[in-house]
Amino acid sequence: MRCFDLPQKPWRQSVVCLLCWFGVQAVQAEEAWLQRSQAILKALEGQSRPDWLNGQTEQLDIKRQAQQVLEASQVIRAEALSTSPTKLANGLPTTISNKPLTQLFVSFSLGEHALKGLFEETAGRDDVLLVFRGPKPGQTLPAFMADLKRLLKGIEPLPNIIIDPTRFQRWSVSSVPDIVVEQDGKAQLHVRGVSSLSWLNEQLKTGKQGDLGTLGDVSEIAEIDLLEEIKRRMAAIDWKQKQRQAVERFWGQQKFEDLPTAQADSDRIVDLTITAPRDLTAPNGQLIIRAGQTVNPLDKMPFGLCLMVFDATVPAQVELIQHQSCQDKQARAMYLATALPRQSGWNNLKHMETTLKAPVYLLTPDVRSRFQLQQVPAIVEQVGNQLVVRERKLPASTGERS
Repeated sequence: MRCFDLPQKPWRQSVVCLLCWFGVQAVQAEEAWLQRSQAILKALEGQSRPDWLNGQTEQLDIKRQAQQVLEASQVIRAEALSTSPTKLANGLPTTISNKPLTQLFVSFSLGEHALKGLFEETAGRDDVLLVFRGPKPGQTLPAFMADLKRLLKGIEPLPNIIIDPTRFQRWSVSSVPDIVVEQDGKAQLHVRGVSSLSWLNEQLKTGKQGDLGTLGDVSEIAEIDLLEEIKRRMAAIDWKQKQRQAVERFWGQQKFEDLPTAQADSDRIVDLTITAPRDLTAPNGQLIIRAGQTVNPLDKMPFGLCLMVFDATVPAQVELIQHQSCQDKQARAMYLATALPRQSGWNNLKHMETTLKAPVYLLTPDVRSRFQLQQVPAIVEQVGNQLVVRERKLPASTGERS
């Protein structure tokens, strides 16, 4: 949803414009204003324009969501299995510098007795990684970790255990046990049906390399492919329904800046003059405003806007504001709605913009306060070096909300 926006200008100039346009009068308010201004200047120094200001938002793809789930599973693993703070901090190995990493692909289909033996054999081995494909069908990750923790009871230090279906896919692992010795991103040795690390070490000592094939009994993998399960669940989601629900929640929860309807025509002056309680400098040391200096930003820079503020739920206000014109023909008209119908907010917004032939923004609390808006419909525009708020009474027998 749009909020009050200013014309696009270079970053530093935009910030100074913001400081100038939105003045306050009380000394305490001025002090807070200066602090906020300096914080904004400091934050923007040397920063590039953020993507979201350019409208370059990207949808989360399945691969990135899968990676997030995998990372979360590692956190669950660490919390569920680790008994020492250092183990939690160290994380899980991938490859250890240029040394070989033995990946032993396992599953609960091997039997708990065999798994416990493997856990004992690999305890404390930083060069060995026990890899599971995911939890069992219908099982949650915490429940899966609880099963592992039960088998790991009494084993210290803990072996390195990870849930990573991408490794199963990378090395085309379709049964267990399966061993891949990886070095520099390549399989130095690959063998199926063997889980003995002592046997593996003998083969490596004799210089065995490559794919040795299947040299023993293998079992099906009991666990699901976590990555494929994520893809399946993503494909099953009704995104259009999710979008409709999100829209309904947005308008149902949206807070509007409701203002009463003007009962008479009235013009009020808004003076933007401020007196700085202390120096305001840019991060590079350049002095922007000196302490004690009185500044009226409209003396230096025109406002450049003509704000049309109205209640979009009242057809008479929409019609009245549609036929209003600004005294300064060079000023850009900006339409600010205090409210929109909740049941069909987006459709009404689109219809409103078509009618007015311009974007429509929601009035925000800070804009309401800074321009001292009290009643609608109202027009805010510059006259001389001041801003004038013109409140206009609706014609008789009008003013009911739609």
